[in-house]
Amino acid sequence: MRLCRSVAVGGVATIVAMLAACSTSMQTTSGQDWLHAIPTAQAGSPPGSSIDQQVRAAADVEPLLRFPARIGVARIGRDGLTAIPAAENDAWIALGRNLGAGYGEFVPISPLVAGILSPAYATTDHPSQTRMTIDTIRLAAAREHLDAVLIYDVDSTADSKNNPLSIADWTLIGAFVLPSQDVKAQGVAEAALIDVRNGYHYGTIQAIADDKALAARFANQEAEKTLAERVKVAAVENLTRETRGLVESLKARLGARVSQAEP
Repeated sequence: MRLCRSVAVGGVATIVAMLAACSTSMQTTSGQDWLHAIPTAQAGSPPGSSIDQQVRAAADVEPLLRFPARIGVARIGRDGLTAIPAAENDAWIALGRNLGAGYGEFVPISPLVAGILSPAYATTDHPSQTRMTIDTIRLAAAREHLDAVLIYDVDSTADSKNNPLSIADWTLIGAFVLPSQDVKAQGVAEAALIDVRNGYHYGTIQAIADDKALAARFANQEAEKTLAERVKVAAVENLTRETRGLVESLKARLGARVSQAEP
């Protein structure tokens, strides 16, 4: 758990920082090892159902990532791949700098390059928007010869409600000056790290940032908007810290796998 950064918003305001929650999962398992656990008789029998074949195909991938690596960073929204805002980009730059050259570099995925390389699906195919976005990101990452790509999204919610000082809102001065509204906001950032070459999924990360403020009634909408944007940045900053832990663990585990495989 980490404390979010305090921010001042809207008119007369007092800030109370709240805690942020984070979670990370990681995968470095072998697809071949998993498939070898299928009994020989079953493996050699005629093809089973369509889902059986899809399960085997989905499992038949190996972790290819080695460090130092070129890792793309792709931000997605409701309409697909989006440009990374400056404040969030600063957080990713700081992550690469803090990790050092032994881990490689983080490279933002360009929406322009991705748009040029967007796959043309047949009219008979109806992939989901998410599938099309991920396919496009992998193509753009391949064009830039990246090893893996971290795909993330971030969203926030904000609302306000009366506090005991709202009794003075019936006066013009009170409504404009007294901090009669409790404004709360939460930012949620999620990410998945996948291999560009074969789609191997290395891990999933989530980070949450909460904050709240007091604002005058006539400033509460502006306070909600400002705080919502601030917690987005705070959530991404928390996400970069979780990403650091993920790539550090991956480097150790995958390095150990290479050492064991060498004669």
